[in-house]
Amino acid sequence: MDNPPKGRSLAALMATAVGTSIDAMAVAISLAFLQVNIVIVAVAIGLATFVMSSGGMLVGRLVGHRLGRLAELIAGLALCGLGTMILLEHLSPM
Repeated sequence: MDNPPKGRSLAALMATAVGTSIDAMAVAISLAFLQVNIVIVAVAIGLATFVMSSGGMLVGRLVGHRLGRLAELIAGLALCGLGTMILLEHLSPM
């Protein structure tokens, strides 16, 4: 039998799934309050997700082979930085 790659477990998969589901629920609630055309929004989100996911996979395949763990570190730092910027933006007084 094939062994799963190191560092990937059912718990990590479940945590990712829960986080993604909470994010999707927050977006859905926001869209309900905005009263937008859900068909147009769903198509736009679907297209953007497809393009970004496909591009990310292609770039990740190229960069991952060359930079390996360094690419993961850079991506993690970028996500932490982005999250911090968003948090500070929302916590700062207007």
